[in-house]
Amino acid sequence: MKIHILQSHYNITGADYKYRPSWFDYEKCFINLLNTIKGKDIDLHLIMDGKIEDNWIKKYKDKFIPHEIIGGSMEKAAMEMYKIAHSLTNSMGEKDLFYFLENDYLHVEGWDKKVLDMFQTFDGLHYVSLYDHGDKYWHPNYDDLVSKIFVANTCHWRTIPSTCGSYIVPKNIFAEDYINHTTVIGDHNKWLAIGEEKGRFILSPIPGLSTHCMEGLMTPTIDWKKING
Repeated sequence: MKIHILQSHYNITGADYKYRPSWFDYEKCFINLLNTIKGKDIDLHLIMDGKIEDNWIKKYKDKFIPHEIIGGSMEKAAMEMYKIAHSLTNSMGEKDLFYFLENDYLHVEGWDKKVLDMFQTFDGLHYVSLYDHGDKYWHPNYDDLVSKIFVANTCHWRTIPSTCGSYIVPKNIFAEDYINHTTVIGDHNKWLAIGEEKGRFILSPIPGLSTHCMEGLMTPTIDWKKING
């Protein structure tokens, strides 16, 4: 069982227009990812919307498998990324995993071991998010949220109704759900459709193993500023 990361990237530096923590930086997120997979049997594919040579990411081009696309928007870039993933499935092991990853996430050390432990402990898993969504604990929409708890050897996991564009999925499930990923627009709508049509479920760890770096929505109980460095 091997993890194949497909990280989406575009020509951007520093922070951006989104409501970010004061310490946020795209390059630091990327360095954090490299540090947490260093020495591991993990493939890292960098899906660049534009030219790699036009961006700071070129400094690390010996660290990833490059793919340059012409997207122009998050939705179009995601479609191109899914096409690349689909083309990789025949060369992957039967139990291998895709990790579709946006470029504004931080990870804790050892996330890969806990993911592999979960998939090796339970058969038939569908989707795994490493992000423990902060809004699940305060937003009124989740006042009645009910989750099933799974316990692996190294981490607790719970079911959630939806997640963002960063998630892990076995290659066979991705192939079966390819049409959903490439036709339904909007993360929340897509996850609801996949759940209703195919009975898929998403698991999220407690505590989280990554965070989307958005102020007010970050994975709780972890000092992400310290991890960011």
